[in-house]
This record gives sequence, C-alpha cells and structure tokens, in this order.
Amino acid sequence: AFHAAIQNGYTIELDVHATQDDVLVVFHDDNLARMTGYDKTLEDCTFAEIRTLVLDATDEKIPAFAEVLDAVNGRAGLLIEIKSHACIGKVEELLCQQFDTYAGKFAVASFDPRILAWFYRNRPLYIRGQISGGMKGTKLPVLQRFLMKNLVVTLTSRPDFIAYEFRYFNVWIRFFAGIFRLPVLVWTVRDPETAMKFRQAGQNSIFEGFDVKKN
Repeated sequence: AFHAAIQNGYTIELDVHATQDDVLVVFHDDNLARMTGYDKTLEDCTFAEIRTLVLDATDEKIPAFAEVLDAVNGRAGLLIEIKSHACIGKVEELLCQQFDTYAGKFAVASFDPRILAWFYRNRPLYIRGQISGGMKGTKLPVLQRFLMKNLVVTLTSRPDFIAYEFRYFNVWIRFFAGIFRLPVLVWTVRDPETAMKFRQAGQNSIFEGFDVKKN
C-alpha cells in the first residue's frame, strides 16, 4: 500500500506504537489479534517478538517506523497518527528522534489533545492535526466526549488542521474550523462519490479502497 501511494503521488496515513523495548512500529490496532492471531497488546511485546508474526496469513511483517521512513525517503508525504497512551512524551520523543533528521514532508495527528499540546510545546514547527468525530463507542466520560466532538479541545491542543469523521461533519464543525482558519480533512472515505462531495465543499479526504484520481 505504501509503495502504491508513492507511485500515485498520495500522502500516506499510518499509525505508530512503541514496543516494550522502545522501537516505533507501524500498526493500527492496540492489540495484535485481529491482524496476526496473536492476542497480546503491542506495547507489551518486544520488537523481536512481533517480528515472528505475519499479517493476515501473508508474508508481510509489522514494519519498524524507521524502515517505513527509509522506504518512503521523502517521495510521499506522511500523516502520522499517535494513539492515546499513558506516558505522554515517550512515543513523541521516539518519533522526534526519527523526524528531526528527516527531509521529507510530514504531519502528526492524534485524538488525544495532550499529545498535540506536547508537540506544540516541544516541536512547535511540526504540523499538528486534531482528530475528532462522533466519538461513538468510546469509553470517555460524557463531558470529555462533548469537548472532543465539538472541537473545544483545540483551544488547548493548538492544531494546524482538523481531521474529522465524515459521517458527523456538520455546519458547526465547518463554522468552527472557519473561525480559526483550520483546514479540514475528513476520514475515512471509502467511495469516490463521498470524496468528490467533500472536495467540492473544500475538504480533503483520508481515503482507502479506491483510486481517487480515477474517479
């Protein structure tokens, strides 16, 4: 998927986690079970341990973030999502060690406003995105869900752009982003018609499963 994105001139969206021995790896879920059959939380595994696993009965393995940077080598933009975690600063410092000497274009994003605030304080020149949406199925307290869904958290996270769940994008989100002059991406779009609707309204898309240039 990453090589295809490079060939087609697309920015790559990916998620990072830190292993137990502080290696950044590229993987979406907190738990390894869905994609590898190994029911264990990724951050409780060593890098050597996860390298014994394969993805969804293929020959592909979970890559280290450094390997992805070497493969991309500035040929595509990168949008890095950092999942909420307990020790704010750990994953972020590991990421900075990679990006401080990286010549390509990149941005960081997170649901967690504390993570974006960390980057605002420690790497203010990094482009930062606040991710939000309908917050359905989350275990957050009611007030916290309200503050997240309505982007009130951006007053502390100080993002450069918003990434919002397209199903819940509404007039208020458009108005709020407009007031603070924040560009908006919508996620995750899986059909060209929806991508075109948002593009015509001025919002770019995080998309998967189709080639947006061919539609």
